[in-house]
Amino acid sequence: MIQIFGIREVAMAKEEIADLIETYLLAWNARDFEKMASLFSEPATYIVPSGNLHIPDKDALVSKLRQQFFALEAEGFDHTEIEEVVVTMCNDYAALAELRNLRRLKSDGSEIAAIDALYICVLEEGRWRLSVAMAGDCGWNRDIEQSQIAEIAREF
Repeated sequence: MIQIFGIREVAMAKEEIADLIETYLLAWNARDFEKMASLFSEPATYIVPSGNLHIPDKDALVSKLRQQFFALEAEGFDHTEIEEVVVTMCNDYAALAELRNLRRLKSDGSEIAAIDALYICVLEEGRWRLSVAMAGDCGWNRDIEQSQIAEIAREF
């Protein structure tokens, strides 16, 4: 595959993707379901321990997010913090954003859960969007070689 991105373009793309994740986190913590949904491609996919969800459009994603927050808030959820975001470019139009040690917290700072998440991001019409979201126990994705993860993302 021929890469047209140079060093500067890769750095800019990584920054844009990090900003995308930050925007998503801010919308998540504000419970701005419409904003969160606007950051995803259509269709979108969630691959989580409870199963795979294929989400056809933004309305379906907003509904899914509302249900998810209803369950989280029943556990006392207040906000999420992310320890580290690592962006890996797969090619000029696909990248991985690894969210390491994502912590769901109560208002008193106590932890409800800690997970790692991996987002496949795609460049659509000049904007980076979230396309596939995967989550699991902390450390699950560190056992996978970066080349294997990048190969999976290239399929999208």
